[in-house]
Amino acid sequence: MKKKFLSAVLVSAMTVSMIAGCSSGITGEKKESAAVESTVAAEGTTAGEVTSAAENTGKEEYQFVPAEDAVKAAADGKTHVLDVREWSNYGAGRVANSEWCPIFPLEDESLADQMKAYAEENLKDGEKIYIICNSGQRGAQKSTKVLEEAGIDAGLIYTVEGGAKALAKEKGALTTNRAEEGIDWQYAKAADVIAKKDAQIVDVRDDDTYAGGHLENSLQVNLKDFESADAQTAMYELAAEKLNKEEPVYFLCYSGNKCAKTAISVLKDAGFDEKNLFIIENGAKDGDVQAAFVK
Repeated sequence: MKKKFLSAVLVSAMTVSMIAGCSSGITGEKKESAAVESTVAAEGTTAGEVTSAAENTGKEEYQFVPAEDAVKAAADGKTHVLDVREWSNYGAGRVANSEWCPIFPLEDESLADQMKAYAEENLKDGEKIYIICNSGQRGAQKSTKVLEEAGIDAGLIYTVEGGAKALAKEKGALTTNRAEEGIDWQYAKAADVIAKKDAQIVDVRDDDTYAGGHLENSLQVNLKDFESADAQTAMYELAAEKLNKEEPVYFLCYSGNKCAKTAISVLKDAGFDEKNLFIIENGAKDGDVQAAFVK
């Protein structure tokens, strides 16, 4: 059932200064108070979804969904759970199967343009969109506006109430494990990859193992600890600096499993098309790979 709340009283007195993050405030920022209105039925709306008038930006309305519902929706795969936080916050703990499109720093209008482009390409499928920011306030509000400007139906856009702060209180809601994502993992035979001239190969084994033998001209990021936020950030940075998004990328790990899958999930966040991302079958255990190793 969908509930509609009207704000009764404005509460002042919040002065917080942060460089970036949707929990940041400004002097005189207004908050909503208690709900007072009646309930109305709404087809296609879950029990947790509600609408509230946000008075800090006039009479514009925002829809909310509880944190636990966002986790369930991401697992179900039929809702876009869109995280708009900066990479440092997102990488430290994210909802599995969520999508990343940052809106911070809020004053950077190029991010708004990028979000519009992302929405045009990925979000116009009629599915609901649940927005995650730090606390469910300014970042989500700006994202809502940007998505509406991109032509998304306002009725499909919801803010995750309390943002990442609320999700952190839900057991297991935020994770750095990317190996179980709902991605259509693609595999390539080692012999075929080795035969390709100038193939983009990323070795995600640890430094010592890589030094002991690796494919010629391959790049390397240590993702042995595949749940490490720092390791995932290193993968993200290498992708941004050294990989061509328009060409296939092949990942070599110990056995073709979790380390390579983590790398693919990170590159998907970095804007790479998952159709261009491949795991080398059997990883370093493959006979053709071992035969081609150099030191």
